[in-house]
Amino acid sequence: MTKPSIDNGSAIIEDDKNMYNLTNASTSSQPSPKLMRSDSTVSVPYLDLSKLMFAANDFDFGLNLNEVSTSTKQKINSLKLKSKERYNKTNLEFDKLQEILNQRLIKFDERIHKNLVSTNTEKLFYAISVFLIALSGFIIGKYPIYFPHFHTGIFVILMPIRFYQYFKQSFQYYLADLCYYVNLLLMLFIWVFPQSPTLFVSVFSLSLGTLSFAVITWRNSLVLHSIEKTTSSFIHIMPPMTMFVMVHELPSDYIKLHYPGISAINNWNFVSSLIITSIYYTIWQVSYHYFISIRKKDQIEKGKVTSFSYLKKKNKSTRLGKFVNGLPYLWMQTLAFTLIQFGYQLLTMMPCPIWFRYKYACGCFVIFIFIWASYNGATYYIDVFGKKFEKEVNKLKAEVYNLQQENEKLHSPENKPVNPKNDDIKPEPL
Repeated sequence: MTKPSIDNGSAIIEDDKNMYNLTNASTSSQPSPKLMRSDSTVSVPYLDLSKLMFAANDFDFGLNLNEVSTSTKQKINSLKLKSKERYNKTNLEFDKLQEILNQRLIKFDERIHKNLVSTNTEKLFYAISVFLIALSGFIIGKYPIYFPHFHTGIFVILMPIRFYQYFKQSFQYYLADLCYYVNLLLMLFIWVFPQSPTLFVSVFSLSLGTLSFAVITWRNSLVLHSIEKTTSSFIHIMPPMTMFVMVHELPSDYIKLHYPGISAINNWNFVSSLIITSIYYTIWQVSYHYFISIRKKDQIEKGKVTSFSYLKKKNKSTRLGKFVNGLPYLWMQTLAFTLIQFGYQLLTMMPCPIWFRYKYACGCFVIFIFIWASYNGATYYIDVFGKKFEKEVNKLKAEVYNLQQENEKLHSPENKPVNPKNDDIKPEPL
């Protein structure tokens, strides 16, 4: 290999001097001289640094290399503009997609709501409800081991409908009530923790206690054409019915194998059952007041309905309602309502040892609750639909009477009858 000559070395030194002069020139804001390639055979080409300093403001290490060429600035601005246009275009496409999705959801919601309230749907639901009542009796008598599965199947179908209806009507805070909590505990006992005796005691006490008597206090009506009212009756009647079947109708060997939590209870301990159930009840009550009364306080003040606000308004004329509403602070009213509800829960649990020990007593009690809900449904049909039909008939009679009066006016214009007052109108029978 040929060694570089001294002249070549001098050329390299000259290039280094040029680099030093370049640095000083940039410092004094003078235009940089154009760098030339060395004549040395071992030297490397020097690049134009001004073309690489597009980020000089971010990477200025004391050399003041913040001079960017005009072409580079134009390229950067062009890149920014293109990126901004691409971003705006993406947002516009996303907004259009979101608008299309919202329109489809609105149409889907309208179709569901229309189907749920249509006459044909109510007729179909009435027929299905009658069939399911008959089928439940057949399963209890012939195949009681499948009744928990039957209950679960109906629960899975009705709960999404209930969630949809209540969220649409702004009644979603009702979904945090005790009845839904008990239904959830029952599902957990059947499918997740069948070996837990404490969970069984709580579910049995709350189902045959608070839920059963709620049919009386809340006037649950078995209106078979109404999905909403039938679902409410299902939530309160089916858990005690399922508990009756699981405790008194299933074979003992089957209970030991599939529901050991039931077989672990030989004798019902009244005190321990109250304590265990009260613990489960307290978990629900504390969670309810934290997530609903405290976390959703602003929404409630804006008009969202809860069980507490509904009962305050409904029972404001009763002695108990006047007492609760007369308390000076809201926290006092809430505390009073909580204590009253807890006392009601303890009171309804008192007969549970009888329901657990005596099959026929428990069966008669469940039948009584079912008959009460059916009676409320019959009252609804007669009072609501009967009064509505009576109003329509009276309206039709008034229209016929007015037509008769107008007809008389046309045929005898000289003898115009005096129009009687509305209170004196006595429609003739059809």
